[in-house]
Amino acid sequence: MRILILGSGAMGSLFAGKLKQNGVDVTLFNRENNHVQAIQKDGLKIIDKEGENVSVQIPIISNPTEFVDKYDLILVLVKTFATETVLEKVLPSIHYETPILTLQNGVGNLEKIKELAPNSEVFVGGTWAGASVAEPGAILHRAWGSTYIGAVESDRANDLLGRIASIFTKSGLETQVSDNVQSIIWSKLLINIAYNGLTAITRLKNGDAIVTQEGKQIVEKLVNETVQIAGAKGIPLLFEDPVTECIRLGEEEIGMNTSSMLADILHERKTEIEAINGAVMAEGSTHDIATPYNEMIFNLIKVVENSYAKMVR
Repeated sequence: MRILILGSGAMGSLFAGKLKQNGVDVTLFNRENNHVQAIQKDGLKIIDKEGENVSVQIPIISNPTEFVDKYDLILVLVKTFATETVLEKVLPSIHYETPILTLQNGVGNLEKIKELAPNSEVFVGGTWAGASVAEPGAILHRAWGSTYIGAVESDRANDLLGRIASIFTKSGLETQVSDNVQSIIWSKLLINIAYNGLTAITRLKNGDAIVTQEGKQIVEKLVNETVQIAGAKGIPLLFEDPVTECIRLGEEEIGMNTSSMLADILHERKTEIEAINGAVMAEGSTHDIATPYNEMIFNLIKVVENSYAKMVR
């Protein structure tokens, strides 16, 4: 399977690196930056929790005219706010029926991609794997949770999704196929809601943010608000006890990970807060469900995001 991965940040690099190690034909696409240049020069270095590292040579390009004639899958791992810009740049150079899989954070990605690529099968996934960029050309692999993928509707979805899941799993990225796309989206959203904003504000890794009882209480409030909305929308979740599962993940599987939103804040970049807590607030308003904890996290992140130039150093 020939795979084009859009986005060479921590998660795009992690998936590209693990797939390439398994012999999969992978190409990364990203705008030119220091990370891209380092990978082009010396390959991608993947560092595990024991400090062991391996270097992987991965083709990475920034010009769509360099794409091959056909890919079997496009994997979208750019930030949610960059989806439209990147796809509008990439799609004219890609076969118009190429299947697309999004593993992005937040909600609304499926709808946006379907709008931009109406002739493509669009699959949705959520991943509990995690990584962070240590330095240009190097990532830290810090979470080993499962990945779930699914389709809204497709005659060949089961076969293709099964192939994708098998390839991902054999590459060390355990992946399962789910028959409920919204369940995947909202279950992944719960993890983003639990940790992204909280860790970005406190500047703590996922596990460190819930060491205290106060941290656990904030996670509980954020998750419960989101669970209420999923219930109102009639969306079944992958977790029987969402709060307990979110805490367990933070303690056992994703605790060492630096959340993507914390990484954005530390590098003074735009965050995905609108697609995460902002989406919960909007859905809460639609269903007349109060979301005070999500609103507070949203507002705090916006204060930080709009005040980088004034931060005390």
